[in-house]
Amino acid sequence: MVLQELRPALAGVLEGLTPPILRATDLGRRLSIDKNLSWHIFNAATAHDTRTLASLLPGRRAMERFFTAVAVQGVADGAIDRARAAYERFEASVERHAANRDAFAAMVAGIGLRDQGLDNHAAADAKQKRAMFRAASLLWGRQARVGLHALVVHPSAQPNLIDKVSVRATIGLHRTRRGVTLHTMGSLTHAPRRGDPPGPIAFEALDTREASPDSVGLLRDFCSQPPPQFRLQPCGEQSISYELVSNGVGVSSDVSFALGHVMRASGVMPGSVAGSEIAMSARVVAPWEVYIGDMLMHESVWDEGLPEVRVYAYPSQGSALEYRDADLLPIIEKTHYLGRGVDSGRTPLIPRYAEMMLYAMERVGWKPEEFRVFRCRVDYPVVQSRIRMRFAR
Repeated sequence: MVLQELRPALAGVLEGLTPPILRATDLGRRLSIDKNLSWHIFNAATAHDTRTLASLLPGRRAMERFFTAVAVQGVADGAIDRARAAYERFEASVERHAANRDAFAAMVAGIGLRDQGLDNHAAADAKQKRAMFRAASLLWGRQARVGLHALVVHPSAQPNLIDKVSVRATIGLHRTRRGVTLHTMGSLTHAPRRGDPPGPIAFEALDTREASPDSVGLLRDFCSQPPPQFRLQPCGEQSISYELVSNGVGVSSDVSFALGHVMRASGVMPGSVAGSEIAMSARVVAPWEVYIGDMLMHESVWDEGLPEVRVYAYPSQGSALEYRDADLLPIIEKTHYLGRGVDSGRTPLIPRYAEMMLYAMERVGWKPEEFRVFRCRVDYPVVQSRIRMRFAR
């Protein structure tokens, strides 16, 4: 619990720095702190497995240098105080449960010892995926720093059904060469599952300024300013896509945008129908440095049990809405439970993440503190793969 509070508290401090801090080297330059300290702080704030924080966190003196440096940069006192208090609770926990910091780190890491083989496999995959990202960025002529897909699940007003809110974002999208088309991260599609209501599912834009049938559904206040423009691109019977109107090249032309939609009565509650499930899939349509997949489950819909995550190739035959064992890729990814409330998902990789998710829930009248946050973070996801998270009883 202590580590679950500390990670978003550190992320909140980094969020207060302008322009956004997206790499450890950015943090070191901004605060004029040494490379070792900036690396440990940044990786603690962005860790997808909170168990690693115990080995990443600097000592008291180094942490005070960090807090002093961010205060000089104008970070709000409230964010700093929150992080300092969380760090003090962590130190108190170390003193209470272990002889020293190293012993505490080993104790916490041992909780997931059975996953050690999976971690080693993932480390071997990372080298290959990083090389693929670099090559794909040149060959495809585009790349982005972060791709986000967050699905919020809440009981529907109709018995045994659920409502969903989808928030998708691309951070730092740009061309690496001229003449390349920039698309959104995917199309608005719904794959019917066992027990789902009949008929098509309506995608309603959360931002009322995006009410037009041809609108992409931007969350305008959470995009690069001025908000980017898109043109509709039909791409078959199952889905639609949108092309970004832009001519820029390189990181100086970075565009960031977010999309938000609500789908009412779009599925069944887990366990109410045999074989029912709640799933979210993201198709990787551009080279991303990081993909973040979040599922925010209402406390009445799901407990703390982790969802399954699998990575599929985009099918050469059949429907893109089907997930067959023949299309599975030999890539191991994991999900982690981050805690309750949207603040537990805060990360400097996605500026204003918590504020954006709060806005989405306010639009549909849901209480943020009633949701559990599950995250799958994938570094250098494979282009034209589909990353699927699935809850099933």
